[in-house]
Amino acid sequence: MGEKVAVMKVVQIVKQLNNTELGKSGTHDTYVLVPADLDVSGIFEKTDVPVEFTDRYSGQKVTVRKTVGRETRIVGLGQYYRKEELCAGDEIIFEKRVRAESAEYYISTCKKRDGLVIQKSRHGFEILTPERLETFREKALRAGCDVEIRYLGSEKKRNDSPETTDFYDVCIDGESILDFARGKKELMELDVRGGELVWQYFYGWKKCEYEMEE
Repeated sequence: MGEKVAVMKVVQIVKQLNNTELGKSGTHDTYVLVPADLDVSGIFEKTDVPVEFTDRYSGQKVTVRKTVGRETRIVGLGQYYRKEELCAGDEIIFEKRVRAESAEYYISTCKKRDGLVIQKSRHGFEILTPERLETFREKALRAGCDVEIRYLGSEKKRNDSPETTDFYDVCIDGESILDFARGKKELMELDVRGGELVWQYFYGWKKCEYEMEE
């Protein structure tokens, strides 16, 4: 008989972050919202029990836990978010690797450095990643893409909002996409890929489980 092949089981959850989760919407809470249709028990087996992750690239230790209340959240990420300088649209990846009776936990991020994230409202589009606006414009210009981001005005998002927010229209090939975008609060990404302008809605999350030989 041949030697028994060691098999490693991998569970990976990828979550696309928004400004609320990043603490940039006025609440200053930092977390990952776990949607009702996302089962995270393959990595976070217990509630309110700390799990230590290792950043795949820096080796930094990040201790987080799952909480359950009105929402299911993964909390303890504030310092990590700030260190990684994450913006809306960036991804956070949780990974668990199981070998025999031992388990290893990894965390990492994927940044959309050249993309732009916008959110539709009744006033127009709010740019959720203004720090990346000029980079996006330069990339689109170099690619010869016909895209215009036109300032519409500054309004309060709600009557009780303490500050106003800048709103814009986005025109592609001379045509506004405001009418094509879905309902209010819909998050969209704009990026230049292969010399073409691409816009798409947030996917929210991805999950995969697989086994591999070591």
